[in-house]
Amino acid sequence: MSRCSPHRTSEDRCPGVLAVHEAEDGGLARIRLAGGRISAPQLAAVAAAAQAGSGLVEITGRANLQLRGLPPGAEAELAEALEAAGLLPSREHDRARNLLASPLAGRHPDSLIETDGIVAGLDAAICAESRLAELPGRFLFAVDDGSGLGRFAGADLALAPRAESPEALRFWIGGAETDAVVSAAEAPALACRAALAFLDLCAADDVVAWHVRELENGRERVAAALELELVDAEGERANAPVPGIRPGFQRQRDGREAVTALAPLGRLDAAALARLAELLDELGAEARLSRWRTLTVADLEPEQARSLAASLELVDLIAEPDSVWEGLSACAGLGYCSKAQFDVRAAAERRASERHGGAPAEHWSACDRRCGEPARAPIAVAAEGGAISVRAEGRSRLAADEREALAMLAEVGS
Repeated sequence: MSRCSPHRTSEDRCPGVLAVHEAEDGGLARIRLAGGRISAPQLAAVAAAAQAGSGLVEITGRANLQLRGLPPGAEAELAEALEAAGLLPSREHDRARNLLASPLAGRHPDSLIETDGIVAGLDAAICAESRLAELPGRFLFAVDDGSGLGRFAGADLALAPRAESPEALRFWIGGAETDAVVSAAEAPALACRAALAFLDLCAADDVVAWHVRELENGRERVAAALELELVDAEGERANAPVPGIRPGFQRQRDGREAVTALAPLGRLDAAALARLAELLDELGAEARLSRWRTLTVADLEPEQARSLAASLELVDLIAEPDSVWEGLSACAGLGYCSKAQFDVRAAAERRASERHGGAPAEHWSACDRRCGEPARAPIAVAAEGGAISVRAEGRSRLAADEREALAMLAEVGS
C-alpha cells in the first residue's frame, strides 16, 4: 500500500512565467525547460528578459531557470518574449510542464535509447490536453535513457528502458514499477492518461494533492485506472541511488564529447548568460540543464570541447572536476526571502573555501522550511529555532551560530 501524506490545505503556489511569486527582492518567475534543453537563441532571450529584473538567473533543482527581482506587472511582457523564443508553448500549461531527463540523453556510454524525441512528444502531449493544465506545479514526469541520469525518486510518473529490451519502455507510477511495456511512440499518451487519472482521483477524494504519493493508495489506484499491475510496489529500482553528472568532459557513445559545468550556488547574471548564448551560437550547440544545477553542452568534437571549457570560465561557469563548489547548494537566503534568518549564501561561500574536491553533497537553508534541500543530502545545514542545525555523518547537532556550524563541519573533514 502506498502511504498518504496529510492533506494539503492550500493550492500549490509554485511559480511560473505567468504566476510570478513575490519574493523579498521582487518578482520571481520560473521558466520550465522540457528535459532541461535550451537553445542559444533561447538563452539570449532569457538573458534579455532577466535585465528587466535584478539580472540574476538561477538554475533550479529541477533543471529549470528562474529570473529574480522582476518589477510588478512584468508578466505580460515576459510571457510575450518567451513565447516568441519558443519557451512558453502553452500559457495554460505553464506550470504543468515539469519534465526531467538526462542531460546526456541517449549519448552517455550507458544509454540504451535516445530520449529527446520522447521528451518532446510528452511535452507536446501535455500541452495538447487542456485538463492537464490543472496539474500542480510540483507534479513531475521523468524520462530516463538507461544511464540513470534521468531517474528521480520523487517523480510522479516515469519512463525508462531495461537492458534486456531497450526499445520497450517500462512505466513507473509514484516510484512503483508497473507491468506496462510501451514503445517510444506510445509513451507520451500513457503518461498523459496516468496524469489524468491522478486528477480524477484528486477530484473524487475532494483533496488537494501535489503528488501521487499524497493520495490514499495513489499508486495502486492510478495503476488500476489504467488497468495496470504494480510489479515493484516498493520502488526498489526507482529509489536506487542515482548517479550524478560531474563537471568536466564526458566521452559520448558516438565518440564525440560533452562538457559539463556548474555555476557556483546555481546562479548566473544576465551578462554571463548572454555571453554563454554567444559561445553556443558559434558552435551551433544547445545547453542541457540538470537537477544537479549543472549545464551540459553535448555533441562536440574534442577540440571544440576543450576550447569551450576554457571559455566557460570567463562566464563564471566551472568545468573542472573536483571543484570545491561541486555538490554545494543553498536556498535564496537573506535579502531574497522574508523567512531567511541568516545570510546563508555568504555562509556557503565561506564554507566553499574549507571544502575539498569530491566532498559529499551539502545544502544550506536559511530557515526550517529547507527550500531546495535535495532528498538524502549527506550534509544539511539549516536555521532552526534561533540556532543552526547541522546534519552530517548520520547525526544532527545544533550550533549556536554560523561560526560554530562551520567548526562542526570542519570536524567532519569534508
